[in-house]
Amino acid sequence: MWRMTCCALALIGLSGCGTMFTDQTSGKSTGEVESGYTYVPIDPFPVNMKGNSCQATSYVPLLDALPDNAVRMLVEQFGSSGSVTYGASKAAIRGNQYRVTVDYINADTINFRVWIAKSMVDMTTNSYEPVFLLQPPGAQFKPGSEIYEVTRTKPDTRKGAFPDYSEFNIPVYVGVGLRVSANVTVVAANANISGIGIIGAEAEAENLRGSLVVQTLGVNGKSVAAALPIQSELNRTTAQNAIVAVGSIKALLYADETIKSPRVVGIYLPFPGGKPLVNAIISELSKSPVEWERPCSVTPVPSKPKGS
Repeated sequence: MWRMTCCALALIGLSGCGTMFTDQTSGKSTGEVESGYTYVPIDPFPVNMKGNSCQATSYVPLLDALPDNAVRMLVEQFGSSGSVTYGASKAAIRGNQYRVTVDYINADTINFRVWIAKSMVDMTTNSYEPVFLLQPPGAQFKPGSEIYEVTRTKPDTRKGAFPDYSEFNIPVYVGVGLRVSANVTVVAANANISGIGIIGAEAEAENLRGSLVVQTLGVNGKSVAAALPIQSELNRTTAQNAIVAVGSIKALLYADETIKSPRVVGIYLPFPGGKPLVNAIISELSKSPVEWERPCSVTPVPSKPKGS
């Protein structure tokens, strides 16, 4: 039953489905309704492993230390002004550019504590003023002028230099996995971008054009490299090859010869925010590796000899 469930999830994410989920009251897609509260895949970052007082040789096997398996999908829409909005799914609009990313990850979740300050241009003063992150800005603030400051070090508010920071915990996903990304430009009004397989078919039908990328996240080895497809053109065949490659590499994860290294593979954005906020969080993440506590293996205590 578990294997069937995993296959169903993978087919939903990679192959797509024929319908887009829509809020019937607003007419917006689920992604538009929930934009800003979503999984955001990022380029892999190294992590700093710590295992209490255990030695590196006494860690539990890596995959045993990663309790969660997930197939996650994100659609990014790129606006003409350079803005990016995030969502779980999007109804494609002709002329717009999108990136559709599907991740299969074995992961653990850690809390990354940060302090965030948001500022926007106040059109009455034509200067940047602080805005509370979790509330809609007033009408006097210029849309698209948001800038964010993110720091993992608690600001010293006593000096008056950082009076508008708020503390948040950002869920960060640490683990290994596989990623398939399609970068597309929609050229037809009825293009469907609900999955990688569907996108390949739409590209072949000339409803969209773009490129395809398959990559591993903390996974390497001769067999893994051999399984990766080398085509970057987007069509039905390359999309199918990508799906087959993901399945092949997934089967190699537990092989002894496969090299596995934990990486930061994504974050969960728990509040509304676009590309400027995500970039500020990623910038802070990249300054130094986040710490992940890898469990130690339980070593049996040797029994005392009889008579001792």
